Amino acid sequence: MSQLTIPEIIELGDISVPFSANYQAKGSLYGTRLAFSAPQTIALVTDALRWHWDDFPGDSTLRGVANYLYWLCGKFALEGQYVISGTGGGTVIPINPIVAPTPIEFEVTGSSFMINGQSVQAIPSFVGYNLLFIRNNIPQSIVNMGASYFSWDKNTGTFTCYPAAVSGELFQLYPYI
Repeated sequence: MSQLTIPEIIELGDISVPFSANYQAKGSLYGTRLAFSAPQTIALVTDALRWHWDDFPGDSTLRGVANYLYWLCGKFALEGQYVISGTGGGTVIPINPIVAPTPIEFEVTGSSFMINGQSVQAIPSFVGYNLLFIRNNIPQSIVNMGASYFSWDKNTGTFTCYPAAVSGELFQLYPYI
């Protein structure tokens, strides 16, 4: 590995200050850290090196100060090198929100989604989703307790209601994950 330039070490110093400050802040949760003044010391030496380098670029006598700063940064300089080079951190794969199909709501008539006397209906747009069925504003169950209930096959999209649809009833079908 080649020797870092003084401007590169100054950049590592700038990046190491917040890393070391975070490390110190964790000390309040996990026990005190050994060198409490590390972020302040790194910032002070970084600024002193920067100011002298800006006034006298190429001054070879600053190599000792730069090496001292690099030593002060320690493990935070390694983290900083990953930030500078852009090789660290990995990627975040965004999650595309799944938008459920539009619910179906209708009053049972002779020409509605389910007609009078019908009990089975295929709903291909709901395949893969669970189903909430509300009949006349009363949520229905898939458990047969001898009254009104329904069955749903989310693999085929087959909806069956018991008893069959009756004209004037309000049916609401809501797909969900």
